[in-house]
Amino acid sequence: MQRTTIDMLLGRLEPAPHGEGAATALLDAELQRCWQRVPGLRALCVSTADGRALAERIDGGIDARRIAAMANSFLTLGETLAGEMELSQADYATVCTARGNLVLFRVHAGKPLTLLAMAGPDTLLAALLVGARECAARLGAALAAPAPPATVQP
Repeated sequence: MQRTTIDMLLGRLEPAPHGEGAATALLDAELQRCWQRVPGLRALCVSTADGRALAERIDGGIDARRIAAMANSFLTLGETLAGEMELSQADYATVCTARGNLVLFRVHAGKPLTLLAMAGPDTLLAALLVGARECAARLGAALAAPAPPATVQP
């Protein structure tokens, strides 16, 4: 059985039981769930450590490929800065502007991923943080879960 692109990106040795379509559907479903729970969301993007977008939901023609690369770099820089300042491990990074806020969370899956969430100025930063944190935790748990053992058909 051949490994899928998502399996390789997540560092899985064995392919997911239902193939790449199942992993893509899981990512899309979690992003949709977050989109529905956090009013005012304008962008969600899950990317790999090397900046490859795996799934996104973005309003307004923003290029997910460019965002994915920058998001991981920004989060990694925040994590490194926290370490240099002898703080505990960074949980997330934020960018706050007059036109909205964005938060970046590390998704702990087979290999680390980055979740970017952006909302407009009418969305409370706390609501954005809670929604993105829950989404990152659900994604990490679902993607890091070992594949169930294969059943043998008689």
